[in-house]
Amino acid sequence: MFARCQTCLSQQCKYKNQGACCGTQLHTPRRSVLREKQKRVRLFPSVKQNATLATQFRTMETATATPGPPELVLPKDEPGAGNGVTPGGTTITTSTPLTGSNKKPPQKRKKPAASPQPSPSTKPKQDSEPAAADGSTTNGEQVRPVPEGSSQAEPAPVVKKQKKKHTEEGKQTTSTTPPGKKQKGATGKHVRFHIKLYSASKQPTAATTAGIAKKKKAKQQQAVPGVVPEQQHKQQNGATGAEPKKKASKKGRPAKVNGGAVGLPPTSVVTPLKRASQIKQEPKTPSRAAHSTIVGGTSSSTTTPTTASPAGTALHELDSVTIGRQTFAWLIGPTISVDEFMRTHWERKPLLVQRNDRAYYAGLLSRAMIDEMLRTNNIEYTKNIDITSYRDGQRETHNPDGRVLPPDLWHFYDAGCSVRMLNPQTYLRSVYELNVKLQEYFHCMTGANFYLTPPGSQGFAPHYDDIEAFVLQIEGRKRWRLYGPRQPQEVLARVSSENLRQDELAGPPIVDVVLEAGDLLYFPRGCIHQAATVPGAHSLHITVSVYQRNCWADLFEQMLPIALATAADTEPQLREGLPLDLHQHFGIVHSDGISADRRRLIVRIRAMFDKLFSDAAIDAAVDQLAKRFQHDALPPLVDFGEWDDTVYGGGNYEFRPDGTVRCARPIDDRSSVRLLRRNILRLVSEEEKLRIYYHTDNSREYHQYEANFLELDHETALGVELLIKMYPRYVLVSSLPVEDRLEFIRSLWEKGLIVCRRPGEDARADTSASTP
Repeated sequence: MFARCQTCLSQQCKYKNQGACCGTQLHTPRRSVLREKQKRVRLFPSVKQNATLATQFRTMETATATPGPPELVLPKDEPGAGNGVTPGGTTITTSTPLTGSNKKPPQKRKKPAASPQPSPSTKPKQDSEPAAADGSTTNGEQVRPVPEGSSQAEPAPVVKKQKKKHTEEGKQTTSTTPPGKKQKGATGKHVRFHIKLYSASKQPTAATTAGIAKKKKAKQQQAVPGVVPEQQHKQQNGATGAEPKKKASKKGRPAKVNGGAVGLPPTSVVTPLKRASQIKQEPKTPSRAAHSTIVGGTSSSTTTPTTASPAGTALHELDSVTIGRQTFAWLIGPTISVDEFMRTHWERKPLLVQRNDRAYYAGLLSRAMIDEMLRTNNIEYTKNIDITSYRDGQRETHNPDGRVLPPDLWHFYDAGCSVRMLNPQTYLRSVYELNVKLQEYFHCMTGANFYLTPPGSQGFAPHYDDIEAFVLQIEGRKRWRLYGPRQPQEVLARVSSENLRQDELAGPPIVDVVLEAGDLLYFPRGCIHQAATVPGAHSLHITVSVYQRNCWADLFEQMLPIALATAADTEPQLREGLPLDLHQHFGIVHSDGISADRRRLIVRIRAMFDKLFSDAAIDAAVDQLAKRFQHDALPPLVDFGEWDDTVYGGGNYEFRPDGTVRCARPIDDRSSVRLLRRNILRLVSEEEKLRIYYHTDNSREYHQYEANFLELDHETALGVELLIKMYPRYVLVSSLPVEDRLEFIRSLWEKGLIVCRRPGEDARADTSASTP
């Protein structure tokens, strides 16, 4: 987008910054209109009056307790004109109009008294707020300007919250501003709304006398000037914006987690993408022992799942693969174990788990969490969200351009369209935590989509996918129909299908079931499926996907080029020339031939093909698949118990009064270390170099950055090999087979790859922890 022309104020003028307008017919007739628009978006038309009146407006803003909207009357044009404030601090009155000749020194900003507005850390400066249309409100108070009486009257300026792009310094002027001067009101940081990091809303509780008393006490505490809760910007009250006064009274409360029967915390803290691994919250990992039992075909009351660990072993000391397996056990349990699922259902046939427990997955996602996510993140159509419909056998996508905001999304939803989000794990903490633990167990990229479908509708045509799919029904009800493969290549398909017509489906469905909230449905790759809501019920479900491009064929695609290159260097027979009569025995024309020469050549080719396979080629191919996983993986979730022993801890440095910074917890030979996760890095030999690929610097957005790696020498690689083989046990730094041990450990520490225990700290670890 072009910058605004200083003459015609057009954003498309090719003489944008040369002090002259292009003068074309496109711009000339619109000059007066554009100038008129520019006058209306300024807070005040004079730089000097900005400072005075903005200060008075801030004073007026502090009087939130006075009933009725305050009245603002613009000051008069003469120098030294008085501007008064009533004892209540709500009215500013003068008698004459405002012009550009007023000169008053700026006043210091007064700190407002108690206000339910956002905390000072995110609240915008009032002198940088632009104007709005007549009758707009600011911070709950109406501002009604008085029209000017001078001959150069312009539209009455009023207060408006404005986007940043309208008030860039030095790019806009008004007719009352002298040429060459910049408006002070155009500078400063504009905050459009207050973005809060939040946890999920708590369950509604009955209104009691004690509860009402606590709310009143909280309001009285917030009414004290200058008192702001310390963690106000980190809490979320669970409301959707209908009652802002109640929001303000809850900001100082500690975050609470609802859905006590859910194994994963339903919090949705949105961390920065580059620091996604720095989440200081102790996760709750599920275990089979905590699941409810089945009595008479129904599920008894469910308790909050916790991690079952060996006696005396903390959660963060367990093998990350063990934690991932326990998470998967919670996902498919409690009626089936992981071993039984892998033996009877995995890649073979669908699995239906009906729990009769509507709250089993409730902490993962809700419509309120979706609404909050849209308001606090820049979610885009097509990139993140699709709006779809399926009517009369035709599937359509209705994606507009730009950002997704709640009014648009709920409008599409009310119109009968389905909503699909492609990467909720990027923005929702609960889904991210589920995926990041499962990826350790499956050792492949773990993805998730959510689908929100209104009652009595369908968003997608029948199709099959190239993933192992686990459907988690969160809210409502949805009818699922699964169909068998139509041809052999669709069994465990490597590529997803196009949209299929109803007459292309192979016979009646092999599964026809209505999922209730809390149920799970699994089906393997290549299974044709379609889903639709039932009349009178909406549906919200998450599809967790694993094992995309993770089959034997994918391994051989990596292995054969490596094996061929290696064998061609070592086997002279592979470098011999082709037989002269090869073309006379092979090809489509000779494919049905059974001559002796053809059979002899086939035997010879197979013998040479057997020489391609070697252990080294298999090792190299597996390393390449593991390297791809390091690029695909989500950044690790750092457990509360290991937080201070990683680079993300807050007590690693001491900030002295003399301005120096000292390392408070140095690493020495007596320290003990281990890898942060079993699959946190991969040692790979390629391009005649040794490299370790890792994913601690990855983003929660898929492939936002290039693959991360460090190059090593052969001696340093021995130290990495020892750490990999000893995990999850700790290793003394002094025992590492590396010459410069401290430099080696510091390099891994700075990348967040290791956990380090200093001398004198409790470094006891469960050396027997392993994958069951």
